Amino acid sequence: MTKLDLTEVMAEPVDWRFKGFPALGRQFRVQEVGEAGWSALDGALSPPLLLLKDSALQANIDVMAKYCAQRGVSLAPHTKTPVSPQIVQRQLAAGAWGLTVATFHQARLFRRLGAGRILLANELLEVGAIRWIAAELMQDSAFEFFCLVDSIAAVDLMERCLSEVGFKGKLKVLIELGAIGGRCGCRSLEEATEVAERIGQAQYLSLSGVETYENVFPNQPEPAALALVDDLLDRVRDLVNQLDSGAHFASLDEIVVTAGGSQYFDRVVARLSPAWSLSRPVRVVLRSGSYVTHDLVLQGRAPILELGGDSSAQLRQALELWALVLSRPEPTLAILGFGKRDAAYDRGLPLPFAKWGTAGPESLSEGELEVRALNDQHAHAWVASASSLRVGDLVGMHVSHPCTSFDKFRLIPLVDDQYRVTDAIRCYL
Repeated sequence: MTKLDLTEVMAEPVDWRFKGFPALGRQFRVQEVGEAGWSALDGALSPPLLLLKDSALQANIDVMAKYCAQRGVSLAPHTKTPVSPQIVQRQLAAGAWGLTVATFHQARLFRRLGAGRILLANELLEVGAIRWIAAELMQDSAFEFFCLVDSIAAVDLMERCLSEVGFKGKLKVLIELGAIGGRCGCRSLEEATEVAERIGQAQYLSLSGVETYENVFPNQPEPAALALVDDLLDRVRDLVNQLDSGAHFASLDEIVVTAGGSQYFDRVVARLSPAWSLSRPVRVVLRSGSYVTHDLVLQGRAPILELGGDSSAQLRQALELWALVLSRPEPTLAILGFGKRDAAYDRGLPLPFAKWGTAGPESLSEGELEVRALNDQHAHAWVASASSLRVGDLVGMHVSHPCTSFDKFRLIPLVDDQYRVTDAIRCYL
C-alpha cells in the first residue's frame, strides 16, 4: 500500500473549532502542536479532554500486525473507528494490506489522500457514489476498490448506473453472507449462489470473493455466542467452496474472503485461515478497527491473542477521558464536567480510574467513584463519602466503544506516558 498524503490534514489550523485546545496565545497548525510544550493535565488544555496515549496506540498497531503476519492473514483495518488519516498512516506503515471503510464519504476521504486499495464493507447503491467510484477507477488503473452485494436487485442497480456512465472495466464485488436477524447479507447459500450467477452475467461487475460480519448476534453467554459466530464463519467457508466448484472464481488470481470486527477476530482466524483446497489461492482479510485503542475489557469478551509465546504482547487501553469535578453537592454525589456530548455511552458509561489534583496523579481506590448517569454536559457520579476527591480535581476515565468516542472530538491530543502533548490526531466523521 502507498503512503497517504497528509499535507492538507497537517496544515489545518488548531482554532476555535476544536474543543479542549487553548483559546489564547499563538495559533498552531496540526503539524506544530508537538512544538507547543503543553502538558495535557496542568491547565494548558481545557477539559473535558479525550486523550490518546501514544505508547498504547503504537503497541496495539504493532501487536495486531504481528498477529496477522504470524497467521498468514491480511489486515484491512476498519478506518471508521477513528477516521483518522494519521492513525491509518501508522497502520499502513505496519503492513496493512488495504483500508476498510463503512461509507462512501469515508472512501472519498481516504481516496483523496491517496489510498490505493479500499474495501467498502457495505453495499454501494447510491447513484452519485457509484458514478464517483467509476470515475476514480477509470482515471487510475492501479486503484483497487471492493464493495458488497447481497441481492440480484443490487447487482441490477449497479449495472444500470455503470452503464449510464460508460464504465470501462469491472468493479470488484464480494457476496455478503449474513445471519437471520442480523444486518445485510444473503441468508442462505442458495440465495448467495443465485446472486453469484447474476454477477457472472453482469457486464460491469466481477465477483472477487465472499464477506461476512460476525458480530451481529444479540448479547448472550459466551458459549452460545461463539457457537453462532463459528456457524456463520463455517457457512462462509462452505459458500466459498461451493462457488469455487461452480467456477465462479475462474477469472481471478486470488479469492478474497473477509470478516472480522474487534470482538471475535480470533474466531475469524481460527475458522477461515486454515488451508483451503480451491482452484485459486485464498486471501483471508481481517477488518478489525477498534483494536487501535482497545476497549473490549469494558465491553465483555477479549479475543485470544497468542504471539509466539510473548505474553506481554497484548492490546492496551489507549483512550482516556479527563473531566473536572464541578461540584460535590451531597456527601455521595459528585458532578463531573462532561456528558453525552463528550463521551461514548452506548456500550457502557466511562469508568473512573484516576484523579489529578494539586498533588498530581493518584489512583482511585476500587469502588471510590462510579459514573451512573449523563446529561448533555454533566455526569452524575456516586462517590464514597470518605473520598478525598475535591472540586477542581480532574478525574481520568476509560471509555468504551472507540467508534463513538472518536466522534465526540475532532482533534485529540496525543500524549506520552507523562501526559506531555506530542502531537494532535485529526479525526473526521
